[in-house]
Amino acid sequence: MRSLRPENTARAPEHEGYGFVPTHEGANFESMVQAFSAGYGVFGGQPLSNDRSFAWAADLRRTEAFTMFHSVYQSSWTIRTLDESPQHLAFYMPYTGSFRLSVGKRTVESGAGHLLMANNHEAGDRVIQGGPHRSDVLFLDWKVVKRALSSLVETPLSESLDLEPVLDLSTQPGQLIGNLARTVVQGMRDGGPLLSSPLAAAAMSETLAHLVIRFGRHRLSDHLEKKKVSLIAPWHVRRAIDYMHANIAEPLTMTMVADDVGVSLRALQTGFKAFRGTSPAGYLRTIRLQAAREQLRDPTNQQSVREICSIWGFAHAGRFSIVYRSTFGESPRDTRLRAERLR
Repeated sequence: MRSLRPENTARAPEHEGYGFVPTHEGANFESMVQAFSAGYGVFGGQPLSNDRSFAWAADLRRTEAFTMFHSVYQSSWTIRTLDESPQHLAFYMPYTGSFRLSVGKRTVESGAGHLLMANNHEAGDRVIQGGPHRSDVLFLDWKVVKRALSSLVETPLSESLDLEPVLDLSTQPGQLIGNLARTVVQGMRDGGPLLSSPLAAAAMSETLAHLVIRFGRHRLSDHLEKKKVSLIAPWHVRRAIDYMHANIAEPLTMTMVADDVGVSLRALQTGFKAFRGTSPAGYLRTIRLQAAREQLRDPTNQQSVREICSIWGFAHAGRFSIVYRSTFGESPRDTRLRAERLR
């Protein structure tokens, strides 16, 4: 890997063809893997050509929730996710060349008027095709997506979202999601203004996650349509949700939540009823139930059902069992027994 200097531009892909100043560039595949692993996180990959020369250049930028790659590759290559790879939702936006990826039994490819999006830990190998290939790829931290989903459906994500990977940019959902993804990229490229505004970047990450969940197609889309949930709740409801998730195992009262947010208890209750269809206490109980379920489903967890019940603030095991069965359609013990069979 080498940084861009006037004396070495002839050795890299033709500088006049970039249209941008690379933060990273090189002439072999190993230099690219090293640069991207250091700049974002480890991954697997290999070139699709036996040619030892692999010219590439990239503008790589990061915020707390976003990572952006504006890249040029002179040859095709594949990338695969490792267990230790950071988990993200990727938006693939090619200009020349294309992307191909597998999701489950499907193989999809980017084309004119479309972009691809997928959780990297749910997708198979991705193929960066074409020579030269030029594209934008935006990574959104998956934790932001999970928080957004929890705030919309009142249930933390515990399974695959089964997100439809092909987004038609001529549709309203495609325009909403695609335009915001491109806006984020433009705000980060070449050291753009979004990099110096953490609050704006954080707000845009939350909005993008909400747009994907509310307007993309996935396993919970029909559920959201039936609930007719609001796209983005008022600030005090969102802040209360964040506070509950951050202190989920603490002995919270709704007065404590309202005091932390800085609103009256009545305002908090009214906001949750209007935008989440439940009370603040009901929302807290739901996310605690889901947290308890996650522990019960973990085959490595040796705690008893009663211990897990107590950890998440349910003082009476019998009542916990009734509420749990009503929510998930099985008893806590059934969940635990199924997990034990996986040991």
